[in-house]
Amino acid sequence: MILGKTLARYLSNELNVNSIKIINLKKFFKTGYLQSIAINMLIYNYGLSKKGDYGKFVTEEENIKILKGKGDTFTDYVILKNGEIKISEDIIPLEPQFIIDLGFYENQIEEEKVSLKEQIMLSINTIREYLSDYNLKLIHAPSSFKLEGKNKVSYIDSIPKEKAIVLNPYGDIVANEDIIRNSRVFIIGGIVDKGRRLKNATYELARKYGYEDLPQVKILLKDSIVGVPDRINKIIEIILKVISGKSLEEAIISSQSNADKLNRLVRDINKLEKLDTSTISYLKNWLKANDKILRMALKKSKFKDKL
Repeated sequence: MILGKTLARYLSNELNVNSIKIINLKKFFKTGYLQSIAINMLIYNYGLSKKGDYGKFVTEEENIKILKGKGDTFTDYVILKNGEIKISEDIIPLEPQFIIDLGFYENQIEEEKVSLKEQIMLSINTIREYLSDYNLKLIHAPSSFKLEGKNKVSYIDSIPKEKAIVLNPYGDIVANEDIIRNSRVFIIGGIVDKGRRLKNATYELARKYGYEDLPQVKILLKDSIVGVPDRINKIIEIILKVISGKSLEEAIISSQSNADKLNRLVRDINKLEKLDTSTISYLKNWLKANDKILRMALKKSKFKDKL
């Protein structure tokens, strides 16, 4: 809740607000009430209204008390649709920036275009858990490309290169926490290649649009790309979790789908010389996979005839 923390400082230092009652919100995010309030202010025209009210104390975030429902705790401020006090756009964090390059959009079949749009919409929701729409940019979008829903994602004309990296599953640099936390711009290819037709597409995008000189960084789980989520929204989620303090390994595993866990388990089990139950148990626990996924992995592994 990077934006939520920024809002807390603004409320405390500029407005002398130390408690808020929530009547309702259009959207709520799992990263907290303050993050949710900030997004509702930015996107859905919510604001604080200085009208005293009582509520039940729910929690405290960044020294701001949160009230809801009926209770005996008093606050001067209530968050409402069309409330008069908004978050100042001057304080909204603009870094890190995630830039999705749509230069190959027209090279993709309709099914891939639909999936790409879905991933971008999910990316907006992912970013809103931590930051805001201002941290997502689209570039090289054709005139036929339109995003649905209410958002403040912007379209840009050039790639900023200072502290920028390209996230490329076949890059020559292996990502680590320092690389991620020291970068300010993350460029992601807007590519969904279900037929494996667009080989080296991220490199080709970089060459076509003149940013091939930027570091090409791949995210690995230990020594392999297998099990690393490849959907754009999941890649952004991993980056944001690392920026927020998680280790890269922890960020990857906590962002995996069951299919990602299954693929990685099959890969690692197949590397074993023999069916070693203690090692397999370790792998299952490491990936936080459930028993069903483990059973499926064993059935897909080279040991399936020995079960």
